[in-house]
Formats: sequence, structure tokens, C-alpha cells
Amino acid sequence: MKNLFLSFIFILVSTTIFAQVPTPNIADGQVVCPDEMHYYGDQVVNPTSTYTFSIVPAQAFTTVGQQIQVTWTTPGVYTMTMTETNSAGCQVVTVAQITVQPNVIATIDPIVVCQDAADVVITGQNLGVNPIFNGTGVFGNVFDPTGLAPGIYNINVSSQTTNGCLIIGTGTATINPLPTGIIYTD
Repeated sequence: MKNLFLSFIFILVSTTIFAQVPTPNIADGQVVCPDEMHYYGDQVVNPTSTYTFSIVPAQAFTTVGQQIQVTWTTPGVYTMTMTETNSAGCQVVTVAQITVQPNVIATIDPIVVCQDAADVVITGQNLGVNPIFNGTGVFGNVFDPTGLAPGIYNINVSSQTTNGCLIIGTGTATINPLPTGIIYTD
């Protein structure tokens, strides 16, 4: 009987420990990106306490055990309040501010060149950290019009902000045809 009781306690403790979602980091002052998902709650969950959460301005969340799961959608500064009530009825209120960064759109400066011109370094605004460019005629951070027909070519960029938020953008490269340059005789 004693072994059965100890086994039951071990299973109960193991289930309580492993059933929790990931332990959150300190949330106050956190900066997140749009569409990021995070868990929030007490650093050490007390199984005999109850927890209530609110977020102002309103942001949807899902309760997961004694914590919440939030997928941040709208840029802004949010105040999250967590109230823990223990089995004796005592309460503690914790407040954290979380900032959701706005989406960042990169712009690529228009490129206009003549057919078979020299390579052009791609430049722009809000290109972020280590931008990656792609498109026809794009090699690294250079547009190479050599061998391409006259026309308009799209250039895409993806990158991230210093906090790791996604940056995307597009631009164009226009290749103008060369004049015919034929000498005629009579």
C-alpha cells in the first residue's frame, strides 16, 4: 500500500510539472513583432492558486492551464495584468507593458538602365539587417542587366529589424532598349 501511495504521489507531481506550458520570461518591457505568439504567466505556477489575466487595449488570448497564450496582431503598447489568488484568498497583482512593433515595409529604389549596362547595386529604405534580394538578374545585392531583354523586372527583399521582426518589400528594375545604331548609305 505504501509503494502504491508513493507511486501515486510521483505520478501526480510528474503530471503537474510536465503538463505546464513553457515557463515564461519576464514580460515587462518586452518588444514583439506582429503575428508572434507568446505564453505569459507566473514564473513558478502555484497549483493551488487561481490566475486571471487582462490586456488593455483588448487583445485576444487563450487560457492554457494557469497561463495564457497570446498571438499579437495590432501594433501598439499593451498593459497586461495578472492577478494571482492563493488558497487563503490573498491576492497579488502583477503588471507588464508589452510593445508590438508595427510592420515594416522596405522600399527598393527604382533602377533604370540600358540593355547590357553595368551592374547596379540595389539600394533602398528600411532594408533592415542583412537584406536578401531576389528576382531575375539579381545576384546578392546587385542587379545585372547583362543578357536580359528590355522590360520591367521585379526585385523582392526580405530582412528583419534589429528586434527580429520581418521586413519585406519590392521594387523594379527597368531595362531600356539600345538604339539601333545602324549607319545607312545611299
